[in-house]
Amino acid sequence: MYVARWQFTTRFGRRDECLKVLRKWYVDVAQRVGWRSLRVLSGSIGGPESQIELEVQIDNVDDLEAAWRDMAAVPYHAEYQKQLAEVIVDGTERWTIHRVADMTPAES
Repeated sequence: MYVARWQFTTRFGRRDECLKVLRKWYVDVAQRVGWRSLRVLSGSIGGPESQIELEVQIDNVDDLEAAWRDMAAVPYHAEYQKQLAEVIVDGTERWTIHRVADMTPAES
C-alpha cells in the first residue's frame, strides 16, 4: 500500500478559501474517481499555516495514474483547477508517493 501526497502552499490569507474549494472538489471529483479515504492536513504548530497536504491511499502507482486520467473526464475538475489556481502559490505544488510500512510484529 502507498500514500500519494499532494503538497502545496496557499496564498497569504487564503487557506480557508482553499480548504472550502477542496471540500467541494472531494465530493464532485475525488469521490467520482474512487477516492473514498482522503485526508487534508494544514500547518499548525511548527509548520506554516499556508502549507496544505492532501493524502490518498492507493494500492499502487498505476491506480494513481488511472485516477488522474479519470479526473480529466469529470466535467467539474477543470473549474476546480481554475479556482485552486487563484489560491495556490505558483510552483509550490508537488506529488510524492510514500510506501506504507507494515508494522505487524513478525512471528518468531
